[in-house]
Amino acid sequence: MLARRPFHAACLAIALSFAAVEAKAQDTLSPDVIALIEAQAAKIRELEARLARLEARGEAAALPRGAAEVAAPPQEAPVALAQAQAPPAAPAAASKPAGLAPPTLRGRAQFDALVYNNDEGSQSTGTEVRRFRLGAKGDLSERLSYVAEADFGGAEVSLQDVTLTYELADGRVISAGHFKPPITMDELTSSNETLFLERSAYASTFAPGRRLGVAASAWGEHWGVSGGLFGEAEDGDLDTEREEAWLAAVRGYVDLLSGDPALHLGLSAYHTAMPARGPGVWLRVRPETGRAPRLLDTGAFIADEGTFAGVEIGYGDGPLTLQAEGGGVDYAGAISGPDFHGWSAQAAWRWTGEPRPYDIEGGVFGRIRPTNPLGQGGMGALETGVRFTYLDLGDETVDGGEMTTYGVVVNWLPITRLRLSANLIQARIERLRARPVDETLLTLRTAIDW
Repeated sequence: MLARRPFHAACLAIALSFAAVEAKAQDTLSPDVIALIEAQAAKIRELEARLARLEARGEAAALPRGAAEVAAPPQEAPVALAQAQAPPAAPAAASKPAGLAPPTLRGRAQFDALVYNNDEGSQSTGTEVRRFRLGAKGDLSERLSYVAEADFGGAEVSLQDVTLTYELADGRVISAGHFKPPITMDELTSSNETLFLERSAYASTFAPGRRLGVAASAWGEHWGVSGGLFGEAEDGDLDTEREEAWLAAVRGYVDLLSGDPALHLGLSAYHTAMPARGPGVWLRVRPETGRAPRLLDTGAFIADEGTFAGVEIGYGDGPLTLQAEGGGVDYAGAISGPDFHGWSAQAAWRWTGEPRPYDIEGGVFGRIRPTNPLGQGGMGALETGVRFTYLDLGDETVDGGEMTTYGVVVNWLPITRLRLSANLIQARIERLRARPVDETLLTLRTAIDW
């Protein structure tokens, strides 16, 4: 409306001037001049009506430039035209900060059926929810991310990875929370991606398991290293009369071939100090099968500290994957200082040709992705594998026994995140003052993750 008032005033002034001239000069002007004046007045009325219609429709920008030349005073014409032709200013868009993506839900479900027997005549079958994990991951800022996950399988809920990770730079991160110390390749491979249904007895015995701690990791195109300081396990007894145990761990590795094929060589180690008071050390091992009896058993013994060192090697070339690792832990104490050791080796072949890609960030072999999933012109991915494991938990005054296992596994992945497996383990347990025990264990699993 403000833009119309100067224009209307100009039009009114010009119209009055023409009217005065017409009234005053009817007898003195020629008919041609009078006709020209009347035509100009009509043009002004037409332009004014058009402007009103355009403003009513919000189309003031369509006003012809000639309107200002005819109707507006010279001093006001530029301002009136600018106001009339400029479209209404759009409200400034509120600056919206780059919002963070909502958390990504994650989880896995693994259902097992077990058939077990040994040469002592014991035979049993059973089913279990081996794992049922639910969690989420997301970003708190451009560089700060989190993972929170709990396992509802079994008789009680247990914490899994609950971690904050800060990215210092590309390939440089610091993590704090509840997670695994960087020990052994098999232990650090996700249960969604391990070749066998359970990790080797070597890895599950000597790896310290998830603990509360802080760690730093760095990796490049051909190498990786990580290390951290941790407390004792989450389920450790709380006692105000003792100091908490602690553990320092480090792992380094290189990819000697870089790419496909990949040749992994790694070393890992930790040193742990035991609490001044507590139950001591107690190692109990299953024959690489969930719910099987823990026949390899050291009993509780007192130790002040323990030191582990291990070596790992892996090779991946298309459908072939080879992996081996071995090492030992040396405990020191006032009464005894046993030294335990072991090793495992495994090989896998994908009959449908898929690779297990090597992940330089974690120093592990990763997920199989079927080239031709079921329902899309193929049958999915089919993998078979074998594994040998040896573990010796007997030394000095501790007689935990020796265990040797031979395993065969068949994995079928009709689609990427669905896995159907059959896992056969033959185990032999030997102790100094007992007859050897042979066990045969068959496990069937249906597993899905998201």
